[in-house]
Amino acid sequence: MDLLILMAKRSWRALLIATLTGLICGLAAAGLIASINHSLEVFDQLRPADGWYFAGLVLLVAVSRVIADVSLLRLGQGAVHDMRLHLSAKLIDTPYAQLQRLGKHRLLAMLTDDTQTISQAVELVPILLVNAGIIAACLGYLGWLSFPLLVLTLTLIVLGSLSFNWPQRRALTSISKARELKDQLFDQYRLLTDGSKELQLNHPRRQHFFSRLLLPVSKQYRQDFVRGMSIYAVVLNWGNAVFYMLIGVVLFVAPQFIELSTSLVTGFILAILYMITPLSELMHALPTLGRASVALNKIRALEGEMESASEVVESIPPTQVRSLVCRQVAHTYYREREDGHFTFGPVDLTLNAGETVFITGGNGSGKTTLAMLLTGLYRPENGDIVLDEQVSSANDNHHYRQHFSAIFTDFCLFENLLHGDDPQRIQQAQEYLVNLQLDHKVQIENGQLTTLALSTGQRKRLALLSAWLDDRPCYLFDEWAADQDPVFKHFFYHRILTDLRERGKLVIVISHDDAYFGLADRLIRVENGTLSEITPRTQPLEKVL
Repeated sequence: MDLLILMAKRSWRALLIATLTGLICGLAAAGLIASINHSLEVFDQLRPADGWYFAGLVLLVAVSRVIADVSLLRLGQGAVHDMRLHLSAKLIDTPYAQLQRLGKHRLLAMLTDDTQTISQAVELVPILLVNAGIIAACLGYLGWLSFPLLVLTLTLIVLGSLSFNWPQRRALTSISKARELKDQLFDQYRLLTDGSKELQLNHPRRQHFFSRLLLPVSKQYRQDFVRGMSIYAVVLNWGNAVFYMLIGVVLFVAPQFIELSTSLVTGFILAILYMITPLSELMHALPTLGRASVALNKIRALEGEMESASEVVESIPPTQVRSLVCRQVAHTYYREREDGHFTFGPVDLTLNAGETVFITGGNGSGKTTLAMLLTGLYRPENGDIVLDEQVSSANDNHHYRQHFSAIFTDFCLFENLLHGDDPQRIQQAQEYLVNLQLDHKVQIENGQLTTLALSTGQRKRLALLSAWLDDRPCYLFDEWAADQDPVFKHFFYHRILTDLRERGKLVIVISHDDAYFGLADRLIRVENGTLSEITPRTQPLEKVL
């Protein structure tokens, strides 16, 4: 039912038309059974017209089923496509701090495993609706043959359905438990990929990871999943047995109480045998439908935890920035320590365009929190950050963020370059590749970088190129030079920072390179969530060719 609602939201008209087409297919199939039964009765008196009538029914069944299958398949996959885009958009619009609390493993499980499970179930919907039409038409034909036999058939179907109810609920419970464990499995897979170097270097840690982390979760997942699917296997085979029992009752028991003719029994058995295949397909679909129901519930629950931004997201180009002002900005995040949380601020800070501001401080002092606040990825819990007294981080966060280009320590590279269709920008990018000494490894073709398979330092240089192409009013670099050799450190601190300052950009650099602190217009130290300004040595930025 959840899948039908999902498809109806996309187009209830298309769903209605496909359902009616499936019903036509079922009626034509019932007509085939009646034609076969009639032909067996008057076999010696068949005419060519009977053959043409039979051929027409076969063609009608085939054509109507193809139309129903294709239309429902297009509708179902369109609904899944819409759901993927909706979830992706909502994920992007959810505040970054909220995404961190949810965890990457849960989001990846939702976007990959859950949507794939729903997609597989949607592929079954055309078959199920057409089969439902066939079953309904066959039951109608049984009622036309003999009302007592129809009552007997419906009674056994109802009793069989009731006997399925309790096992199916048990199966869904086990599958739901398995789905919860899948989140934990994705988390272990993340550890496996992110920590592959550490696991290869440390055999005891490798053993601990497999025996204490991965193995227990995987084993429990296997047990719960096998238990649920095993129950479904019992239900499936019991369902098939019920219909063979029905045939046995009609052949051996019913004649003792009801007068039945040979032609009536033949027609009845033909209809039942024809119904067994669509009923078996319906029963085989139960596990997939059950998993899809669990996946939908999981998506809805996680979607409810994704607190999307309330503001309207529009493509508003950033304007030149003259100043950035923090007013009593404070932010709290929780971590594993005695007091359980760390509070940054409240701080007051004013930064101006054309300044190069260095930020330094020890580990855990709050530098990353300050970077997240300044770029708008964290919204201040108290106070506000305002650009030019107009664009507020608290009230207009999306527009605020568009003024920044940043390279964080956990940066991500994209192959496609923005402005990839601008010949002037591409020419400038090619020149920067030469200056960054990457032109022998990376080229720009059709607005794309030819490879990202580079060292960490080289990837950071590519990230620098991408940030430069963004041409945003404000730039933030989080320990960019940490993985660079002395030549590129010098190039970054002298050439890049000088170029950005001369273009009137506000440049914020988080750095421990105290040898270059004298190049800063301002030097700010972060300690225990508070800021203090230090006067840097006089050493103006030079433009080094």
